[in-house]
Amino acid sequence: MKRTPLVLLLLMILVFPFTSCFYCHAQGSLRDNLVVYPNNSIFLELGGNSVFYGSLNYERIFLQRDFFYLSGRAGVGFGGFLSVNVLSVPLMANGIFQIYHALAFEVGVGVTLMKISRQQGEDEGGDWSYQYQPAVSAMAGLRVQAKNGFLFRLNFTPFMNYLYEHAADYKPAVWFGMSFGYSFGKK
Repeated sequence: MKRTPLVLLLLMILVFPFTSCFYCHAQGSLRDNLVVYPNNSIFLELGGNSVFYGSLNYERIFLQRDFFYLSGRAGVGFGGFLSVNVLSVPLMANGIFQIYHALAFEVGVGVTLMKISRQQGEDEGGDWSYQYQPAVSAMAGLRVQAKNGFLFRLNFTPFMNYLYEHAADYKPAVWFGMSFGYSFGKK
């Protein structure tokens, strides 16, 4: 019989914080701290899902619910190292979770289509070989979206290339990206 007050006290301690949060949310105080993001963004991503140097990207928000946004993005990037050139096209679906004012956490998954060009031979006149490779890519990071349209993103972007002949050769690449851009359109 002595357990009943202890169980009730424990239940009140666990339930009260959640009910008070719902009460605050119902009054709109949570929404007052959020900024509505514009529907369109154009940004330059350094590193990131485009492999080498980076990419120029367009992002469109398709769905908005309170503090959650669902967006799609496409970009094009180019990079080279020694006798290898890579043209990449990252295609991503992102979930954006707005934390406070202009700060958000975003996660995404997609594919980066790559055309890899390699020059055969040491001299300038060597033949080129071409290879097309998709790479499954993901991202997780922070996003700052200012009211004036300025966009800054800092992301962890691992990706995996699946065109190796043996499963043991699958190697995830650990990569990071930083983006600067501008957002515009209907809010």
